[in-house]
Amino acid sequence: MNLVQSFLTKNPCYTSGRKITVKGLMLHSVGCPQPSAQVFIKNWNNASFKSACVHGFIDANDGTIYQTLPWNHRGWHGGGSSNNTHIGVEMCEPACIKYIGGSSFTCSDMAKAKACAKKTYDAAVELFAFLCKEYNLNPLGDGVIVSHKEGCARGIASNHGDPEHLWNGLGMGYTMNGFRNDVYKALNGKFEWTETTVSYIGTIHVSNTLNIRKEPVVGAEIIGKHANGDTVEIVAETNNGWYRVEYPGAGTGYISGDYVSVVNKMPAQIVEDTETIKDNTPDAWAAEAVNYAVKNGILYGDENGNYKLHNDCTRQEMLVFLYRAYKAIKK
Repeated sequence: MNLVQSFLTKNPCYTSGRKITVKGLMLHSVGCPQPSAQVFIKNWNNASFKSACVHGFIDANDGTIYQTLPWNHRGWHGGGSSNNTHIGVEMCEPACIKYIGGSSFTCSDMAKAKACAKKTYDAAVELFAFLCKEYNLNPLGDGVIVSHKEGCARGIASNHGDPEHLWNGLGMGYTMNGFRNDVYKALNGKFEWTETTVSYIGTIHVSNTLNIRKEPVVGAEIIGKHANGDTVEIVAETNNGWYRVEYPGAGTGYISGDYVSVVNKMPAQIVEDTETIKDNTPDAWAAEAVNYAVKNGILYGDENGNYKLHNDCTRQEMLVFLYRAYKAIKK
């Protein structure tokens, strides 16, 4: 990481000297086609520049990080209460883009623009890992690392769409969940996650294909792919925004929740810690169907092996049975 200290000592934000207790980090993108951090530093280091002040800029030409405020200074970057809690860092943007309204832009050299965006992304990962270590922050903690866009959704920042608008417009495939994962890996060297058992049906939304991975993190081994519109049976949700998906007869894999809409949410079945009598003997008229359903992964028992054959069935459970039957027939 190439970190250069270049404080904006003339900016009113710096001279006010207000301090914060750092509770999080906010990632920004400058919103104009200017790759040079030095241009912003020159313009903002002025006593009359009272509209903004951030803790750092990341140069898009070479990935150099310029620290422009002490990390525990209160910045003017979020346009809301995030100024009181979060360090704000701006990523510079490629010179070959042209804004045409709002967050929409055109690009005259996609390869060059992507190279610039990758340099700022990689440098931001290193910087945020450093800051998480410095301030004992968990990069996967709720609200610890956020984009300006996410800050707005949380009600702690003004209405901006950065930096996701840039990543999406360039087709980089970057997401904030992926960014947080990368910061975690840079900080710890190994990714560990926790899971909550769920029972969802989801639909895939991608322009091409969605990778199924062995672990819930970008860069993990790819074990399969989903097409746009595929439906999936989700059996667990991770603490970093991924889903574990069940593939009857083929085990499980992980997909990013950024590309899945959950259409049916059912709470995980709660199993009481008491001995239960198993209801696994079907009536004669249903025996053939029950045996087929069990054999083909349509009907599962609970963790005690209880099929509960005479229990009522909700509409959601019925849809899950139909979905599993459909998958079994397709096989």
